[in-house]
Amino acid sequence: MFRPLCPLKILIKTHQINNFMISNRFPSLKVIKVAEPRRISTISNKAFVKSNRHEISNRKKFRQINPPPSILREIEALGLGKPRRTKTSRFATKVAIVGRKKLENKLGNLKVEQEKLELPHLSFFAGAKIPSSFPPERVSEVAFVGRSNVGKSSLINALADTTVVRTSDKPGLTRQINFYAAGKIFNMVDMPGYGFAYVKEEEKTQWRELMETYISTRKTLRKIFVIVDARHGIKLADVEFLEVLDKKGVEIQIVLTKCDMVIPPDLARRYVVVKEKLQHYKNVADDPLMVSARKKTGILKLRKEVLRTVDALEKARQAIQKKSVLIENDIIKGRLNENCVTKKR
Repeated sequence: MFRPLCPLKILIKTHQINNFMISNRFPSLKVIKVAEPRRISTISNKAFVKSNRHEISNRKKFRQINPPPSILREIEALGLGKPRRTKTSRFATKVAIVGRKKLENKLGNLKVEQEKLELPHLSFFAGAKIPSSFPPERVSEVAFVGRSNVGKSSLINALADTTVVRTSDKPGLTRQINFYAAGKIFNMVDMPGYGFAYVKEEEKTQWRELMETYISTRKTLRKIFVIVDARHGIKLADVEFLEVLDKKGVEIQIVLTKCDMVIPPDLARRYVVVKEKLQHYKNVADDPLMVSARKKTGILKLRKEVLRTVDALEKARQAIQKKSVLIENDIIKGRLNENCVTKKR
């Protein structure tokens, strides 16, 4: 049999009759309780807002760093940093000239004379996936290592002014330790990257063990150049690898690459932050180097450091002098030949 709804329940739902009166008159009836809105304490809310005002984000902390003028001068002099957008009009060129003069008045002379140095011809001669494949220890070696896809291979190509080292945008292209001979003077070693890569974890652990074996057993290894992306600075993977290297007792040099993708003020701030982090390590050089493999800015300074490490700086200087003398002789001979031709006519 159909039982109609109680009109009192409808009244309770629709008109929300006083619950106290209903419970007194009809104790067997279930009363529908309406949830009261939650009250937020205004005192605690104000205190939370005040505490958040005092907290500064990492980006703001980074912006508040005041780099020394010497670093800014070096960045401007070497042409590092992301290039400013310039227009081709006459007024824009005048503004650029005035801005350059203001920088020179603020930072000093921005012209830096760098001696021209060249590395010997670079050629691949060995690759090792296991320690037994390491070539014999005959000459001094410098190794290059960094996070995957940091631009390590491109930097070696720019450093040696060659294209012998394979490059790719895909992380994890270098899957073995590659040995390149710089003439008969020294070797440059391209090591696999650490961190993220499109490979299995087992293969990454094999790379790590291979690199640690090479670093700890190689007697001809003079220095390891750790490549760091200037846009991001030293990350957790870099810290873990630097701690391992520091325990091995090998000399380490930090190189900030991709400096053409960061504006000069932020690049100077990144330099300061990286330099502060390097104070915790014993075998790391105090001053990191700044380069751009794409624009080849700062490469001469890195090239000089490599040659100094393997005791080949004087040989490189002598080779440049001989080359300049030969060029001058060729120019003189060309002029003499031109004069002879004109006299015959």
